[in-house]
Amino acid sequence: MQTLSDKPKRGRPKKIVTTATFNELARHGWNSEPDVCQFIGSIIKMNKSANVLEIGVFEGETAVKMIEALPYGGKYTGIDINNYLKHDLKSFGTDVEFILGESITLLKGYPANHFDFIFVDGDHSWANILPEFKEVERVLAKGGIVAYHDTIHIADVKKLMEYAAHYNYNVITLNTSEGRGLSLIQKP
Repeated sequence: MQTLSDKPKRGRPKKIVTTATFNELARHGWNSEPDVCQFIGSIIKMNKSANVLEIGVFEGETAVKMIEALPYGGKYTGIDINNYLKHDLKSFGTDVEFILGESITLLKGYPANHFDFIFVDGDHSWANILPEFKEVERVLAKGGIVAYHDTIHIADVKKLMEYAAHYNYNVITLNTSEGRGLSLIQKP
């Protein structure tokens, strides 16, 4: 497993990691819209979330807003299968961890009820997001919030929101400036 210190100094990683369900080349459109990044930061502040997780960090635009929103002593953890970071995340907060690896495998290493807030914007395929959701719900604290990006225009993510609602999660889906959608799920 690689950490932030293993990041190449400039440019894209020399090796692009793919999985059984994810094999796309990186593209600029993967970044969350700026209004989404700001909104995620606001949720963290309003909810007083102190231990937050981001799955699918990409260039780190949302990570910066998440870290800046943390209270004193808060912790940010980011997980991605590739390191495309444009920012030194540690310069935005003191307790910052970026981990390279597959989310489902890495989440299994965390105790139950560990995170107050989780933002998911990684592999959107049903084969990945359903088992990933089962790990996310395990590590999410009671009353915690999960935010999923791309819940309007990607069918499998939209299907996951319907799945969560069926199992009595409170689900609110909001439109975003680019029409991609952001859904908030609160653990019952």
